Amino acid sequence: MTLDHILIAGPELEPLEALVRERTGVTPVRGGRHLGHGTQNAMVGLGTGHYLELLAVDPAQGGGPFAATIAHLRAPALHTWCALAGTAATVAERARALGLTPRRERMQRRRPDRSMLVWELVFVDGHPYGPLVPFFIDWQKSKHPSAALPRGVTLSSLVLTHPDADGLSALLTSLGGVPEPVRVERGEAPGIAAELRFEGGTWTVEGPAADAGDPPASGSA
Repeated sequence: MTLDHILIAGPELEPLEALVRERTGVTPVRGGRHLGHGTQNAMVGLGTGHYLELLAVDPAQGGGPFAATIAHLRAPALHTWCALAGTAATVAERARALGLTPRRERMQRRRPDRSMLVWELVFVDGHPYGPLVPFFIDWQKSKHPSAALPRGVTLSSLVLTHPDADGLSALLTSLGGVPEPVRVERGEAPGIAAELRFEGGTWTVEGPAADAGDPPASGSA
C-alpha cells in the first residue's frame, strides 16, 4: 500500500483554496467537478505520486452522494485519505477475503484543459474504523494528477488515532500495509491529523472524530 492523497473538505471551495494559500503560500489548482456526486475539487502537489485534495460541495449540482457526506461540515477539516494497493479488483478481492464489503465505483472528471481523467475507487465497508481506513484508487491508464500540480508542500506525517490501534493497524496491514508517512497510535477517541511542511513552517490539519454515527467518508480524485 502507498499513500496517494489526503482530503481536506469543507462547505465551500473558495475558502478552502484561500486557507491553503494563506497557510502554505502555495496556490491550489482547480481540478474539476465530480458530476453526479455533487462535489468539486482543487489540488496541491505533495511530491511525486502524492497530492492534497480540497473537496467541497458543488452548488451547481444540487446535491449528490459525496456532497451528502461533507454537508455536515461547518469548517475545513481533514476528511480521510486515499491509498494505492493494486488494481481495484485486487483490493476488492482482498477486502472480501477479510469478511468486509468492498464497493467499487468508476469515476471521471474533465480537467480545465478539457482532457478527461478516468479512475476507479474502492470503498471498504464492514469495519469499525470509519475514515481512518482509506478508500483505494486505481488510476488505470490515467496520468497521475500530481505530475501537473504546483509544488512547495510535503506531507511529513499522517497520524491515525483510535482506542483499538492494534486492530486498526492489523486491518491496514491485511489490506496492503501501513505506508509511509502514516502512523497508527492509540488514543481515547478516533482522530486523524496531517502535518504539512512548506517553506517557512509547518501546518497541522485535523479531522473530526471518526464516530460510527457520523456520515461515511467519501472519496474523489
